[in-house]
Amino acid sequence: MKKKGLAIACAVTMLASSVPARAADGIKVFVNNYEVVFQGQQPVIADGYTLIPVRGALEAMGVQVVWNEKEKSVLLTKDKQEAKLVIGKKSFEGGKVQLETPAQIIGGSTMIPLRAVAEYFNGHVAWDGKSKTVSITIDKKEDAYSAVTYKKDLKAANGTVLITGTVKYPQLNTETLGVEARAINEKIASWAKGSLESYLSENKELVTKEAGDLGSDFKTHDFIIDFETPYYKDNIFSFYSNQYTYTGGAHGNSYAKGFTYDLKAGIEKSLSNFVALKDTNAERAFLKNIIKDDIKQNPSKYFEGADKMLEESQADIGFYLTAENQLVVFISEAGVVSPYSSGIIRVEKKLALGNK
Repeated sequence: MKKKGLAIACAVTMLASSVPARAADGIKVFVNNYEVVFQGQQPVIADGYTLIPVRGALEAMGVQVVWNEKEKSVLLTKDKQEAKLVIGKKSFEGGKVQLETPAQIIGGSTMIPLRAVAEYFNGHVAWDGKSKTVSITIDKKEDAYSAVTYKKDLKAANGTVLITGTVKYPQLNTETLGVEARAINEKIASWAKGSLESYLSENKELVTKEAGDLGSDFKTHDFIIDFETPYYKDNIFSFYSNQYTYTGGAHGNSYAKGFTYDLKAGIEKSLSNFVALKDTNAERAFLKNIIKDDIKQNPSKYFEGADKMLEESQADIGFYLTAENQLVVFISEAGVVSPYSSGIIRVEKKLALGNK
């Protein structure tokens, strides 16, 4: 579709005087030709400008959005750029960037005039009045992925933070790796955000009681997910993620997980895609034997009798790739076959990888 550019203020300048916000029927928003589907609050017209929910279009541009309830502000970050918008104010970035109308809350959503913010993050905004379409284009990046951070805390009724939650996960650049990467992005984001949401929900009652019992002696709990630099080549995307929880004791607990995806098909791969195995039950035995070999070769790293401990353990054993022929095997929990201070045990193994 051929887009007509107009000199529009932030998203769309409409024929109007100052009127209350009303639904902007039929307006569509596209980012690099992909339509943004808004959940809940839709675009509205206020004071002659179309306001867009901040989480839809900007997140589609790769901008991280973090809401601060106390300040009534939203922090926007992408790569090395950062900006903070405060509800009711018509400027951001220390007053250097002016908005045509202030950011505001409508229907429980933070709404912004889009042009100034999108352009600050290197987006190009155009309005097609005939089709009522806002088109945002961003230049292609050569980077295969970017890191996204999602934060959510659990607070007591009095405002005390009970659990701080931060998850960091990779999101693939669909401009570089193709549209199939979208499915992978959705799966990774769903897992990371879902893990945090589940943890907060499952521990709410317990930590609330603990905070009430301990009073000023209560220590805030933490839930953190982070990841290491992924491997991506020959239609493979693989990375290692570590989940850390702290519940007020002497130390926290770590849980590791590995992910390996087929960039062409958009699906997760198993070890059997790279190594000939008799059946699905053989994967754990194969990975376990790699760790057993390391126990024999480097006994000083492990507890005495570590091989037996490994055999009896129910801890998950996973893998990920760090190079074309480099497999890394790990025990998902620390302290299973070696001192807790050693962290997650990881063993590298050279393989002739390739689909069977």
